[in-house]
Amino acid sequence: MWRRLNREDLVEGASPFLETRGDIEFRWYVYEEYESVERDRLTYMRAADPSKVKATYKPLEDSPYLFLEFARLTEQKNLAEALTEWISRRGLLGLHKRERPKYNEMELVAGAMSYRRERWWTEDDEFTEYMHEGGFSERVSELHREARRANRVLTNWEAFLSGEPERAEHELLDHFPPHYSEIKQRYISFLKNRDWDLGLTYKQSLLYNVGLHACLGVQDVLEAFAYPYLAFDYGNPLERLHGTPGPELAAGSWRPRNLLGAMYLQMYQVMISSGELSQCKYCGRTISYAPPLSESTARKPRKDKEFCNSRCRQNYHYHNRIKSAR
Repeated sequence: MWRRLNREDLVEGASPFLETRGDIEFRWYVYEEYESVERDRLTYMRAADPSKVKATYKPLEDSPYLFLEFARLTEQKNLAEALTEWISRRGLLGLHKRERPKYNEMELVAGAMSYRRERWWTEDDEFTEYMHEGGFSERVSELHREARRANRVLTNWEAFLSGEPERAEHELLDHFPPHYSEIKQRYISFLKNRDWDLGLTYKQSLLYNVGLHACLGVQDVLEAFAYPYLAFDYGNPLERLHGTPGPELAAGSWRPRNLLGAMYLQMYQVMISSGELSQCKYCGRTISYAPPLSESTARKPRKDKEFCNSRCRQNYHYHNRIKSAR
């Protein structure tokens, strides 16, 4: 049965390394209304009134399944409508880069001392490098393209997890348009001859490449829209007064630059925890054994877990024990 990642996989796959430590939290703004604007024969999106903020939230902590939501939009009947509705709830992707302040305004506006830092913000995080409000780079065509790219990353990784060469072949080859038939044949030849340098059979090469494509898709976004964020752990001040060494470098985390970066950090965590994934015996959904986002609110699944929930356990028992006995 083909694997298909669900919300629970991303929730269970989230780990403390995604929680932003330190004084700067990553938040994203959702505005009351968004509008489409035409410029140079292109259409882009922006907040109709940047002063009217409907909500703010922390994507990595409040909505750990955002990537899955976004990637599944292309599976809707009308991508344009689905994307518009999603943006009204989650906000724009943050593709438009904010104009840097002038040198004589930089310290006043952004709290920065020089142009050394390309990233800049104020302490209250009102000013970020990439805009919540949208802009010319938030083109409608680019939003659609990012949704399709996310879906390809997701389905490629699901094909890799399935271990089924037929599904990997479908993901790698069935997306070629008809006029690319010659390129498609060259690619098939490349896959079949891959054993010359890697020692892989054709089926192994299919699985290797579908997983590689998913990894490269995630890396491409994280290189642009995420960065490592280190934090000091100062510990208990009273302990430091009694000779305990004091501030130590705590485990670092990752911080996104925009909403797109936050979503791909979620997918990255699912990918690095895939060694701790198994398949539900009834529905085929992936079961994650990675630690949950908050150890205080959810327990880590047992290693011997065979079903994703009690409903699947009951359905499996009915179809394979009770119904078959009849």
